[in-house]
Amino acid sequence: MKTQFRTAMLLIASLFFVALIPFNSKAQERRLQLDLNYAVGIPGNSFKNDAIEKTSTRGWTANLLYNINPHISVGVGTGFQDFYQKYPRSVYKVDGGDVSAVLTNSIQTVPILAQFQYRLLPGKTVQPYVGVGVGGNFIMFDQYLGEFDNSKSSFKFAARPEVGVFVPFRKDGPAGIHLFGDYNYMPYKMDGVENLNNWGAGIGVKFPLGS
Repeated sequence: MKTQFRTAMLLIASLFFVALIPFNSKAQERRLQLDLNYAVGIPGNSFKNDAIEKTSTRGWTANLLYNINPHISVGVGTGFQDFYQKYPRSVYKVDGGDVSAVLTNSIQTVPILAQFQYRLLPGKTVQPYVGVGVGGNFIMFDQYLGEFDNSKSSFKFAARPEVGVFVPFRKDGPAGIHLFGDYNYMPYKMDGVENLNNWGAGIGVKFPLGS
């Protein structure tokens, strides 16, 4: 499990490093931008019913985007969300009979996405946008039934449609506050869990890379 997580983090760092290389000569034009955000995740209906009911307040997202023109940006996106819930002691059916135990579900998700954003009002004081990310999702699922641990890691398809606003610190400035809401589509079918779809929201900062 820890090895899978370290691999995911290394891959994310590598993707961001590679993404910087071809745009370095354009840095003076401030076309390359990074946004870093605090994020929460709210489980969808199936996710709530099958695994975790509680909202996750332990998460972040990041997008590295190249501004093709004032309206369109493309790049890569990632993030991390940690869902956790402990259920009261109950009787559960297992191979060989029934067991009375406390059930704990711990799920971490790390998406790696190709990103597209379209800004509706570039250059304005408040700049709304729509976007979508498509790619894959590293999933680390730990389930504890008392002292017995059932841990599984997998890589699944992921998609993240998003809406948000960018509010520059100064008129026509490249840096500012970033607010967003998204829907994380995460197909998953294992151990009675049908999917990990969840709603997300966050706030952070966007700034240009390069001088």
